[in-house]
Formats: sequence, C-alpha cells, structure tokens
Amino acid sequence: MRRTSLIPPGRVGGCPRFRVAVWVAVASALVAARANAYDPATTHAGLTQQAAVASVLHQVLALRLSRPLGIFEPVSLHPDLLTASDRRLLLARLSVLDPGGGYRPGDDGIASALSFVVAGSVIAKTPSERIQHMYYDPSTGSGLKDADGVDGFFHSLRLVADAGGSVRALATGTGFAMEGEPSLDWLQSPDNDLGLPVFHQQLERAMTDPAPAERSSALAQALLALGGVLAVLEDAGNPAQVRNDFRATYLQGRTGSPFDRSSRFERGIADFYGMGGIPAPRTIVHRPNLRAFFTGPDGQGLADRTQRRFFSDGSLPEDGVVDHDTTAADVVRTARQSLTYALPTLAHLDLRSLGVRRYVMVSDGPGQPPRRLLAYERVPGRVRFFLDGKVYADSARALLPEIAGYAAGLIDHLLRGEIKLTREGDSVRATVIDPRGRIHGGTLRLLSEDAAGRRREIGAFPSDGGLPDSVSVAVPPEARRIAAVLRGQDDAGPVVALGELALAPRR
Repeated sequence: MRRTSLIPPGRVGGCPRFRVAVWVAVASALVAARANAYDPATTHAGLTQQAAVASVLHQVLALRLSRPLGIFEPVSLHPDLLTASDRRLLLARLSVLDPGGGYRPGDDGIASALSFVVAGSVIAKTPSERIQHMYYDPSTGSGLKDADGVDGFFHSLRLVADAGGSVRALATGTGFAMEGEPSLDWLQSPDNDLGLPVFHQQLERAMTDPAPAERSSALAQALLALGGVLAVLEDAGNPAQVRNDFRATYLQGRTGSPFDRSSRFERGIADFYGMGGIPAPRTIVHRPNLRAFFTGPDGQGLADRTQRRFFSDGSLPEDGVVDHDTTAADVVRTARQSLTYALPTLAHLDLRSLGVRRYVMVSDGPGQPPRRLLAYERVPGRVRFFLDGKVYADSARALLPEIAGYAAGLIDHLLRGEIKLTREGDSVRATVIDPRGRIHGGTLRLLSEDAAGRRREIGAFPSDGGLPDSVSVAVPPEARRIAAVLRGQDDAGPVVALGELALAPRR
C-alpha cells in the first residue's frame, strides 16, 4: 500500500535536530509498527466469518429480511446517503482494506452481507486509538489502565505512524494514551460508530426507510456495526486484553525496534492461521444477556474464562530465587504470591536440572487435551518463567474455537426477535416471537411496499402497555410486500424484531 507523508514539509518542533529525529522515527515506524490486539485483517476476519456462518444470520437475512441468498446476498452501501463527515471516515477506512481478503466492498459499494460483517470487524480498530477501548478486566470491571505512565518519547512517536495519528495528536495529547473505557462501555458509546446503538438503529432503518437504496445502505451499515460489536467480544478472548497487559505484551515487540508493538502471540496466530485457517466453533455459546457474554456471576463470560485460564506476557509469576536450600515448594509459594491475578496458578515445578525447559500442563476439561500453560527453566540462582511458541500454539488451539462460539452466540442473541406475518384474506396478522420475554418500550410498525419498492407505514401499535398476542392490519391494494419491525426491550435487553412477507399479486 502506498503511503503518503504524515508530516508536512518545513520545520517541526523547535530545532532541526528534533525534525530529523521525528522523520527517522516515522520512517522506522512505517516499516516495523504492528497493530496491537488480535490482527484485524486475518484473525478477526476469520473469527467473524466462522461465527457468522455458524449463527442464525443466514436464516434471518433469507427469511425475515427477504434476502434469498442470505449471507451471500449482495448488499449496496450508498455513500451519497451518508453525512459528509460519516462518508469521509467510513470510505477512508474501507478503502485501505486488502482486496485479497475478499471482504472489501467494490468501488460501486456492493458486497455480500457476510463481507460487510467481516469488514466491520476489521475496521473496528481504525483509527488505531480505538484499541484502547477494547480492554476489559472482569475482576474489576475496568478498561485499560496504565499505572506506570506512558512509556515516554518513543511510544508517543509511534502514534504518529498509526492510522489517524498526526503531529497535532502528538502535541495535543489526543492520541492513544494507553488508557481507555471498558470495552462493555465502548459498545454503547456514542463515539463508537460501529457499536450497538448504531446496529439497532440501522437494522430498524433497513426495514422502515421508504426507498430501496436507503434500506440497503442502512442494512450495510447495520452489518458493519455487527462486525464491530463482534470484534470487541473477540478481544475478550485475548489474555493481554483481559489482564490489563499492554506494556509487556505490546511495547516489547519482536524485533527490538522501539516502534515494534507486535505481540508474539497474536502475530503467531496471524502467521499460522491467517484468515482461512481459523477453526470453526466447537459449540455455540448462549448467554442470558449481552454483558454475560463478557462476564457474569457464574464466571462463564468469555473475559472471565480467558482471564482465569491463560497468562499473558506481562502477568506471569516473577522469577524465583533459588539458593542451595530452596525447595520446589518454596519457589511455587513465592511464584503464587507474585501473581497479579489469583488464577491461573502453579501446583508443581520440577527443578532438578539446570538449563532444561519444562512446562506447566493443565487441562480445560473432560475430552480436552492437556495444554502448556507456561514454560519455566532453572538457571543459576533462579527459576525463569516465560511463554514460548509451544505455549502460544496450545493457547490458540484452545481459545480460537471458543471465541468463535461466543461470537456466533452473540449474533444469535442480537437477532433473537422475530415477527411472524400471516396473510388472512384482505388482512395480514403480525405475531411477535421472542425467546426472552415479551418486548416492551417500543412500537410495532407495519409497512406496505409497492411494486416500485417504496414503503409506507400502514399500522403502528405501541408496546408500552403490552401488545396483544397478535395484531392485524388491512392490506393496501398496491401492496407487494408487508414488513414489520419492533425496536424495544425484552428480558435480555435491547432488541429489534423483524419480519417480512411477500404477497402474491391480486387477481
């Protein structure tokens, strides 16, 4: 990809020496910088694709939205229907997607429904400062916190090379400050154009806007936002992002360059699995509400499970001191006391030989093969704890199918509402079906679509007082299709229920 200069010509800063330093820094960053968190173009794209295929998305598109090809249905994004600022930001982010990935919309704005979901999960991390809001510590409910402060001059210069970074951001402090709001809050934030409010709003508009182009563009935006929501959940399956570990995982890098922010674990996953090699879910996980997909009293949220079962590079036990009378039990006890989080922990170490790399082995449950939790090695005077390629490989094999299963379950959760439409002579009856209790707090709207594809409202039934089991409206003579939508709340939180019915021409 061709890059343009991020710094205008002329003097930068107060002296030529500073200008040279900045230019050298930027040149190095353009070569070596890596985005932190799971790689969007490969890992997130693959996880999202697997989740979408395993979920109800195909059936919802085909049956409730009358898109017969389901996830393979072409959907058109019409940039001219967006506001000028939204258009500039969205097109800039979509334009840099790799066409080889198969999920970048064409120059005409058309892509499959699946491609828009995958593209949303990729652009959810652009501009790069958004990544600071994709951390969640389930033990405290907090997001990314940097108790030790920003890592100085070189971290600041990294911001210049990131998407959306600039010298102005460096000077004014508006770049990635290594602290952010919890990812659960980011999902609801008005600053997140790929968050849950946008998903619900655009999904409703995909049913109610008058013109076909408007509805198609709204559906494209809803699918992009769905991908953005999935990306946030998928990062709850990243040990570093649920253990508040930015410094040791991302600021150390792999190359020794001060501009290399790669995580060895995440780059290893991207290099080995790519996009097409991400495994399918072993099982689709269903949870009672959105928050429970991340964390819950039962400890079965994805962030809960990831935090207590995996180490990250910066949350390992401290190296243990070994004297002539130190026992393995002494080292285990000291290592446990040094842990930031109570779990995972150590039960036994074999310290009989110097210079021999060994592993702490754990099991994730019946039927699951043992995996390497961490590596350790006794060297003169101490025991060293670390993660290596074999630990990363075992962690990926355990984590990736689980993440995809949670993501597929979240899609099912967000698309749980259905409106069943039945023709009864000159009327259509609408019945709201939802597995999480009766929907309230919204209005059931029924719309008629004519031969030109334009829709108008033909019935509205507020649900605040409780809807009857079903409602009926007369079918206009020009109607070729009836659509219904209800955006409100049920026992599991916000929901948009959908339904469409094609009508046979009257004789």
